[in-house]
Amino acid sequence: MAGTVVTGTVSTEEVLTDERKIDMAERIRVLDPDDSQFTTMTDRVSKRTAIREKVNWLEEEDFPRTTSSVNAQLVGDTSITVPAGNGKIVAANDLLRNMRTGEGIRVVSVSTDTLTVARGVGAATGGIAAAAINAGDVLLVVADAQPQGSDFPTPRYLARVLGYNYTQTTRTTWSFTGTQTAIELYGGREPAKEAKRAGRRHKQKWEAIGFFGARSFAAAVAPDNEPQGFAGGALEFVQSNLLDVNSAALTPSAFDSWAANVFAHGSSDNKVLFASPAVVMNMSIWNRSGMGSQWQPTPDNVHGVKVDAFISGAYGYRIPVVVKKEWSAFPTANKGFGGYAFLLDLDYIEQIPLRDRDTKLLTEQQPKGKDVYSAEYIREATYEFAHQRCHGKLIGCVPPP
Repeated sequence: MAGTVVTGTVSTEEVLTDERKIDMAERIRVLDPDDSQFTTMTDRVSKRTAIREKVNWLEEEDFPRTTSSVNAQLVGDTSITVPAGNGKIVAANDLLRNMRTGEGIRVVSVSTDTLTVARGVGAATGGIAAAAINAGDVLLVVADAQPQGSDFPTPRYLARVLGYNYTQTTRTTWSFTGTQTAIELYGGREPAKEAKRAGRRHKQKWEAIGFFGARSFAAAVAPDNEPQGFAGGALEFVQSNLLDVNSAALTPSAFDSWAANVFAHGSSDNKVLFASPAVVMNMSIWNRSGMGSQWQPTPDNVHGVKVDAFISGAYGYRIPVVVKKEWSAFPTANKGFGGYAFLLDLDYIEQIPLRDRDTKLLTEQQPKGKDVYSAEYIREATYEFAHQRCHGKLIGCVPPP
């Protein structure tokens, strides 16, 4: 075939398009970096291996130390009713203190949830005198005071609680024709290029499970009628320490009150705040309005993740803050996940892969005889969230006006 005759100066437009090399950078620019900090951090703390599709753990706590008065009582009343079931917390010869009045109260006997008591213990020797009891007054069980030569007291036992979660199987796959794997591509050849991206996506799945997974198990699921497990995450387990900002501004006082409840249990130096940009934006305003001493913007490393830190006014602890940038894609309206934060105690969280089922790269997964290349990352694992009162959940935060 004869070429086209061109006269005069030849520009880029007279040369065949396929004759020109494309100026393409070898580096492929990623829109969002790998922000799976929770998976990275929990992977660096202790990790055990599961031997079943359901994992269990036992939780125990100290014997309860407080109860309360259901009804108001006069100064001379010698009978106190406590909430249902609380009669087992106290026993004869226990000393109670009314936290509002300071009065000492000795338990004479217990009948179900009704206490027969002696009032004003210690008043005769200069202590606090008996006073009227209000409904809801909190009573501290200080300790028992047994008489000399007393009989063996009735033992009391606090049963342990069973925690459990199910393993979940995730599979991140990719497949190319044999021809596609053979040709040259900018940024590298397939399937290696896609394997790298699939690895990030696979890790992001477990990041999402860690926060938003739903604990569930079905014995037979159509169409294959095989068992299917779902691993629960922080959203599922953290129930007690909930702060609902209710689509309003997050205040330092509200945050400190919430953090105080979380720090009341578990470890003091291994709690981390995973927060959406909307939550951190609210906290940054505190910094600008004079709380600079409470905010440390200098990054530090915690379990291999760079974090900022906020100094809690509740206990004075330094709380590492991890900004979950990908949550900015979630809505904040109607208490969407874009307004969430979790204050998690990493000493009470574990990743638990099933034995021989931790993340694996399986190659050559294509059907025999088909001219394609198929591979996948596969993992079956779960999370342990022990003692949910060691953690906290914040919802309903919106960006500041």
